Amino acid sequence: MTALTRRFLPMLLLLSLLCGMLSSCTKKQTRHTASFYAMDTVISVTLYTPDADLAERQLARCRELLAELDGLWSRHTAGSDVWRLNQSADGLCDLDPRTVSLLAQAKEISLATGGAFDPTLAPLSDLWQACGEQNRLPGADELAALLALTGADRLQIGSSADGTQTAVSRPAGMQIDLGGIGKGAAVTMLIEELEVSGITGGLVSFGSSVAVFGAKPDGTPFRVALRDPQDAAGTVGELNLPAGSVLSVSGDYERYVTIGGQRYHHILDPETGMPAESGLSSVAVVCTDGALADALSTALFVMGAEASMQFYETGIYEFEAILIAHDGTITTTPGLTGFG
Repeated sequence: MTALTRRFLPMLLLLSLLCGMLSSCTKKQTRHTASFYAMDTVISVTLYTPDADLAERQLARCRELLAELDGLWSRHTAGSDVWRLNQSADGLCDLDPRTVSLLAQAKEISLATGGAFDPTLAPLSDLWQACGEQNRLPGADELAALLALTGADRLQIGSSADGTQTAVSRPAGMQIDLGGIGKGAAVTMLIEELEVSGITGGLVSFGSSVAVFGAKPDGTPFRVALRDPQDAAGTVGELNLPAGSVLSVSGDYERYVTIGGQRYHHILDPETGMPAESGLSSVAVVCTDGALADALSTALFVMGAEASMQFYETGIYEFEAILIAHDGTITTTPGLTGFG
């Protein structure tokens, strides 16, 4: 090695290191996507990362986690937490902590919204489904009998005396359904794992619930189109979703039964047991908690535009909303930005 080489060797090593760092930092962020069926819906996941192996591992983890949560929260899956709770005679079950937490949150939101969101309407939903198949409207006596079994305020959540079980006490005949809050909770759990996985950014869509995290490679914000409830192929605008936020939508246009040639949507008024008649066709809620966004989109739909705006002003929860009326009138909460 010459004296000249020895003299410049440290500089050459530094340049080599810097070049390696620059190459690593400028690796191309590639887009990785997957779609699969879980929690009774089609789920799409989009991830941005230069590491294809990492993306594949995280996409597999998404499938695994959703199957796990579905196995806890689906009331139709034999052996699930909710199924066991609904089948139990005394309401005493050894439940997964995630189920307990979600039940407690569902009750809290129900109380905060004056019962507009209610996770105990399962028998009424089943009745409407059966009536749709029989092409008849439910009778007043049928509705009254089932309404007597509802009310999240009567759901008691605590611990057994020895602390080994979670005691969830419910009146006889009450049936729990977490379908109005579970997808939102699941999408938040997914992005919480993805945020710490090394993935640069991405989007998870449950159809009615969409969550984003991190950043897109080009630095532009995530934008989501909001469907026109009167036109399946149309939109009413697009919305910027800040990283870490969740958008949940409830509407009268996707799930319904047809009786006597008339459509009856699936969002029930907990006071009457009938499809809610609030003057709204669609409600979109944006916040950082998917479970809250999911439940509030239902609650606000039941409340109607005026009551929803009054609820927003109370500040009980931090959220923004887009309320679309039957006549196409759009009302937005004051803090909503990036919609148009």
